[in-house]
Amino acid sequence: MGEENRNKALEDRIRKLAPDAIETMGELLREPTTPAPTKAQVIGFVLERTLGRPDATIHLTTDNGTRQDSENRLIALAREIREETAMLPESGAEEERDPEDGEEDMNDEPDEEPEE
Repeated sequence: MGEENRNKALEDRIRKLAPDAIETMGELLREPTTPAPTKAQVIGFVLERTLGRPDATIHLTTDNGTRQDSENRLIALAREIREETAMLPESGAEEERDPEDGEEDMNDEPDEEPEE
């Protein structure tokens, strides 16, 4: 059996399992004892598959302001995103990162404006 035939056979088997997988996802969502992070993952999976992934691009215009103005707006936007994501249910899969481990702390104001 060639690779193309194996791939087609595997795809056929997966398609036959799809209705069971969809039913299981529905059961997980309706079950009151399903943990909230699991429900959130199922919902995210279904929405991404049906509606597509949301655009993760940040569009920032300067409106003829200074570079410092743009940086301050970007920092404010990062704070807003952080506050919104803090309200989401925790999945427990990610550990909280320490800002001193090489990640810049967005709560700190820039020390000084970089020279252009």
